[in-house]
Amino acid sequence: MNYKFSHIGIPTTEEKNWDGYCEPGNFKYTDFSKNKYNIEWVKFDKGSTAHPMVKTLPHVSYFVDSIEDAIEGHELLGNIFSPAEGIRVAYINHQNAPVEFLEIKE
Repeated sequence: MNYKFSHIGIPTTEEKNWDGYCEPGNFKYTDFSKNKYNIEWVKFDKGSTAHPMVKTLPHVSYFVDSIEDAIEGHELLGNIFSPAEGIRVAYINHQNAPVEFLEIKE
């Protein structure tokens, strides 16, 4: 498995200049590619069904070729979801910290 660093995501309750909204996870986000250090800020809606670990702890994110291969043998933190066409996302529990995998098919 090849893991390529994508970004660090940090949950916040503060307002930011949001770049988008992810309906499957019910959160606003900033575009990490616009940040010098690849930081993504995320603010979850009150009714978000995202896993508590994902809503409260920073996560590290990696690009992967296959979500299924990346999550094999790990505890999933919620369902695999697609925030946009050609993109699939999954979070796992790695030593009590969330790790995000991004699979992008063009």
